[in-house]
Amino acid sequence: MAKYTERLVERIISFIEEDIYSISEICNALNINRKTFYEWRKTKPEFNEAVERAIECRDDKLLMVARNSLKKKLEGYTLTETRTVYVPDESNPEKLVLKSRTVRQKEYAPDTHAIKLVLLQNEAKEEKEAEYKQEPALTIVVRDPTTAESLNLLRENLRNNHSVEQKKKEEAVADDQAIKPSDKPLAIKEANTEVETQPKKKSKHVIIPNLNTGPLPPGYRYRG
Repeated sequence: MAKYTERLVERIISFIEEDIYSISEICNALNINRKTFYEWRKTKPEFNEAVERAIECRDDKLLMVARNSLKKKLEGYTLTETRTVYVPDESNPEKLVLKSRTVRQKEYAPDTHAIKLVLLQNEAKEEKEAEYKQEPALTIVVRDPTTAESLNLLRENLRNNHSVEQKKKEEAVADDQAIKPSDKPLAIKEANTEVETQPKKKSKHVIIPNLNTGPLPPGYRYRG
């Protein structure tokens, strides 16, 4: 079992605040058993308080990093990239000299998704605060039984009147939404009756009047 010393406690606290290693990794780096670490937290109040303060400090730093990252997403930011190229010196190959340096800047627009999340969170917070700010209901304490009965009767009458008015409004809305029959008569179209007369068929025979002018040529005859 490792020996409990102030120097060891300081190293444990510094590792926790830096938030680089987990508890298991800290114990392995300092040759401490994991069970010993939690045993010290139970049996040594000063060690437990120091660990709690270190965890709070670590969480505050992490929260600050998260806020800064969120701020960049909300406002947008510019990313600068620098590329440097070195080459061996002609007179001294073991020495490197600067050949070129390229600087690039890239603009990042605000993230609309992050903006929506922040606005929704703010609205939820305002609604929650508004619920706490609501005034409590008015309470009337009456010791006289007659007065209390009169107040109860008045309350019931107000409730009944409100229910009747609400019912009338609902019925009026239902009547307005009902489909009314049309007052206009239906237009009836009269069909035009047309009588079609079939034209007389023309005879295919040619009628030649009997003129008795003389004999007909061969193949012809008179028809009366």
